[in-house]
Formats: sequence, structure tokens, C-alpha cells
Amino acid sequence: MTTVLFLALALAKPPEPQPTPEYVEHWRSQVDWKALGDESVDVLAEYLAVDTVNPPGNEARGAAFLARELAKDRIESKRYVLSEGRESLVARIPGSGDQPPLCLLSHIDVVPAEEERWDQDPLSGARVDGYLYGRGALDMKGMGALELQVLRQLHRQRVPLNRDIVLVAVADEEVDNLGMKQIVEHWDEIGCSHMVNEGGLGIRDALFDGQAVHAISTAEKGVFWVDMIAEGPAGHGSTEDEGEAPGRLLEAMQAVATRKAKPRIEPDMYTLLANIGAHKGGFTGWVLRHRWTVNLLAKGQLMGNSATRATITDTLHLTGMSGANSHNVVPSEVRARYDSRLLPGTTGDEMLAELEHLTRKVDGISFEVFHDQLSNGSPVDDPLFAALSRYAVEGRPYAVAGPVLSVGFTDSIFARPLGVHAYGYVPFEVSEEDANTMHGHNERVSEENVHEGVRRLYSAVVEVSVNPEAREPLPPLPPPPAPEPDKEPRPEDLEGLPEQFAP
Repeated sequence: MTTVLFLALALAKPPEPQPTPEYVEHWRSQVDWKALGDESVDVLAEYLAVDTVNPPGNEARGAAFLARELAKDRIESKRYVLSEGRESLVARIPGSGDQPPLCLLSHIDVVPAEEERWDQDPLSGARVDGYLYGRGALDMKGMGALELQVLRQLHRQRVPLNRDIVLVAVADEEVDNLGMKQIVEHWDEIGCSHMVNEGGLGIRDALFDGQAVHAISTAEKGVFWVDMIAEGPAGHGSTEDEGEAPGRLLEAMQAVATRKAKPRIEPDMYTLLANIGAHKGGFTGWVLRHRWTVNLLAKGQLMGNSATRATITDTLHLTGMSGANSHNVVPSEVRARYDSRLLPGTTGDEMLAELEHLTRKVDGISFEVFHDQLSNGSPVDDPLFAALSRYAVEGRPYAVAGPVLSVGFTDSIFARPLGVHAYGYVPFEVSEEDANTMHGHNERVSEENVHEGVRRLYSAVVEVSVNPEAREPLPPLPPPPAPEPDKEPRPEDLEGLPEQFAP
């Protein structure tokens, strides 16, 4: 009897996906998806060509670009000035107010690129063989363009919304998160209860060949950045003395390297593995669907892969060393820099105590903390998470979606303490090779993904933001006022914008 039950569980088929709500189909049927997708590709190509590399940022250029696009549909926007040349943007289309607003969040800045190692100009938005190339294609101007286009499409259709939809594009996510920190100070003006941001993505062949896993971030690990400092007597490079700072640092680093990370699987990870297992089927699928079998049979494999290991451990990553300034001078102080990402329930103080314990036998060691942010998350049992999951896999029988604890750091971590349910998911489905271009060389996204992404994001927003009984659009907008005399644009609105895209 036990054997029969075991086989039945092992061969059980995954549950059938729930049908798309009829009201979502109603509003989708009125969209010219080819035209909207083509326009979205054009918008992203132009957006990628705007130089917002951080540092220094110059996000005012990106904010100006977004404002001009919104103005084409008579959607007003507001700028939040961070510093000279650095701005965030907020735009809103109104709903009935029956539900609190929904935020579509992205960041304007992008990381630097090693241009000489790219096949295309990182700031070109070049279209080659069905792909758009440019820094930010995946992180995260691609998502910003989709969010812009969804906002415009809802506005054009005059869809009767039961909540405001708020577009938020912030500066400085990649370095100090100063843009989002500024927006949080004005949250009484924003007022969103839910948010869609980066943090998850669809990856083909992620765990099993032929299966695509769409991970939706419901939580993020905490962030603890610390320098380990070694001090000792300065001296001449020709003579080695005891107690020098470089030798002490090396000894302390070797002690830290003996650290053994203990795995701890969070509930969302169990859920994602169970979803993957239910979709996979067979014995492997059965193992993934049960916590005790995951702990017994799969935990070792999860620890053997750097990506999955990061989701189930408190990591401590050596990211650099500094202090030497000449070959023949022994400095009195040298440093090793560590980036630690912490699971829910682990504090920065606990990681610091662990470091102090590991290095207790080395003289002259101290620590300087630069960043200490606790992990936080949002519930899986939420209509927005359900909608994002539905449209991630809609029409993709080979795909599965589920929650994930993001090992990265996004602006969502600043919104959740305000009570916001924030979920990270960019509705692209990419190969592992393409995913690795994020922050790497030849960052790119396919035009097909842009077409698919805008449809899937639109569908999720409609599902959680439209009265299911509503079928008629709102009355048309009044005609625009008479045009004002031409005004010269602000210099910062044009700076850095390629000539072919200038108004």
C-alpha cells in the first residue's frame, strides 16, 4: 500500500492553471498588441540611448525623456530634484479610489559598461537580429519602458480603474538608493498599497531542460557591508617586521575563509521548489514537493550551486582590498571589504559578532560598518502576486512561477516598512546567457520579450485594478487647450539626449 501511494504521489500531475478572468480578456481584446509592442520597442531603444550611467547618474535626462513621452498622451508628471542633474519622476492616472493606488516602480540610472568589450555601443539602443542592445535593457530601463507603456495604454483606452496607477521612476538605485529614499519621504503624496518592481525574471532551463522558471521576488535578503581593518607599524618594504598590517589582514582573511555557512530554507523557497516539482512530475518532482525530502535529498544540491546557495545561507563575500600605495612602503592600515547578504531573522549585529569571533586570535583587527539593512518581505497570499504569477505562465505550458527570496537589493526594501506589498518581477523570459548580460557585457533583450512583456504586465495590472463588472470605457477626455507659444526646453532636458531623438 505504501509503494502504491508513493508512486501515485510521484506521478501526480500538477494542478490545471486557473482560466484568465473574462473581464481581463474584455479589455485586452480592444488593444492593438502589434502596434503597442512596436511602439514599446521604439520607446525602449530611445530610452537606452539616454546616458544615465551612475556614477554620476544624470537621471534628469531620463526623467525628461519619460516626461516627454507621457506628455504625448497628455499625462502630467512631477519631478523630484535630488541634486543638480539628478531627478526622479512620478506620474499618475486616476481611478475611482475604491482601492489604494498601485505603483509601477523602476530606476532610471544604469551601471557603467566596459565599452571596448561590447559588440554594440552600450548607449545606442542598437537593434541587431531581433535584440535591443544597451546598458539597462534588463536592469532596468526595459521594465521602465513596459511600465510607461502600460500606463499610457490604460489612459488611452479610458479603462475604468478602481485605483490610481502611479508610475515612479527614481534616480540612484545602483549606488546609494537616494532617489527612493527621497520618494519615501513624500509617501503621503504617493500613497500606494502595492508595488511592482524588479527582483525576479523568467529563466529558461533554470533547473531542468525544457522548463522555464519565473521567479517573483516576495522578499529580499538583508544587506550588511563591512570593512575589516588591520593596523600595525608602518615600515620600509625592504625589511619585514612582526605585526605589520598587511600580514595581520592576511591572517584575519584566512580565518574568515574558514567560515561554514549553515543552510536555512525559507518558506517561499519551499513553495517555489514545490511549484517546480509539481510542474516537473516524476520522482524528482515528488522530492521537490515535500519539505522533508528537500531537506534530505535536495539541500546538498542547492548548496552546490552558487546561485541557489545564496538563497539559503547568510553569505559573506570578499569583494576587494585596499591600503597599499607603494611597493616599498608598508602601510599602517589596510582593509578587506565584505558584502554580506542576510536571510530573514539574521541581523547585522549577529554577522559582525561572527566576524569578531572568527578573527579573535589576530591582533590589530577592527571593523567599520557601511550599510546595515534588515531583510523584509511581502505576503504570497495577495491578489497582485497571484496576477503576476498567472500571466507569467499564461500560454506557456512549459513554464512555472513561484515566490523567491531575492539575493539582490532593490528599492522595494524601503517601501515595505511603509506597509507596501512589493513584488519584484520583470515579465521577460530569457536564457541564462542573456540573463548574465545584466551588469555584464552586451546587455540585451529581445524585441519579442518587449512585445510579450507589455501584454503580460498590462494583464496583471488590469486584473487587480479594474472593476470586474465594468465593460464600458470612461468618457473621452476634453479636447486639449490651445497650444501655447513655443518655449525653449530646459537645457537639462536636452543634455545627453542623442541628436536623432531630440525634439
